[in-house]
Amino acid sequence: MPLLVGVLASAAFSGTASAASAPAVLTKNPLYKAGKFALKTCEEPYADSADVEVFRRYVEEVSLCLDKAWGPLLTKAGLRYTKPKVVLSYGERVKTSCGIYAPDATDSVYCTNTKTVHMMVSDYGLKGEIDKPQLLEALSAGYAIHVQNVAGIMNAVAKAMKKLSKRDALALQSRYTLQTLCFSGAFTGSVWDSLGHTREHGQDYYIDRHVIDGNFAGFGKASNRVYWIRRGFESESPSVCNTFTAPAARVK
Repeated sequence: MPLLVGVLASAAFSGTASAASAPAVLTKNPLYKAGKFALKTCEEPYADSADVEVFRRYVEEVSLCLDKAWGPLLTKAGLRYTKPKVVLSYGERVKTSCGIYAPDATDSVYCTNTKTVHMMVSDYGLKGEIDKPQLLEALSAGYAIHVQNVAGIMNAVAKAMKKLSKRDALALQSRYTLQTLCFSGAFTGSVWDSLGHTREHGQDYYIDRHVIDGNFAGFGKASNRVYWIRRGFESESPSVCNTFTAPAARVK
């Protein structure tokens, strides 16, 4: 699972909180009515060797797809889209604009202070990435967080969290994180048929592998992560990703 860190000390509305009390930017964001992604094709470079420059080219080219997908959709929703900066770093310890991280394999972190998606790959991740969509997932998740920032969702969550108990703060974080995964799945689903992954590391691997990651407070149960990724993937639209009005059982 990508490192959804460096974003905010998140929160989300617990089952005891009323959705009506949530800010409209969360529950009625215009992004939810923007429809499906128009982009259906992405030229994903094949990572045929464990080489940093191969992956750098991959990140650059798929970032273009993400901009082409999200830009028009946010414009359609009446929101102003600005491209994030994307940086790829290799190593066991990676310095970013919001801290130092030790990627397990292929991870991403979005730094709000610089609006940067930091892609991080370790030696283990570099060797194991071939024909696996983890790099795609990490990059699309980083973009999803940037979109939440542009759409005002991140700021609204950060403000709401300051008024919540620790338990409710972790609940608001789960909703936020699960929306990130749903947004990521929506983009990936929209271009999936053009990507050409093998069946072994295809749709089932991309979605269902989250079952083995376990349950973590603030990140949603494994079954719910799978639910929201699949929901976005199959709909190819962020309109199904309103986790802020979803039943509590779906965002635990």
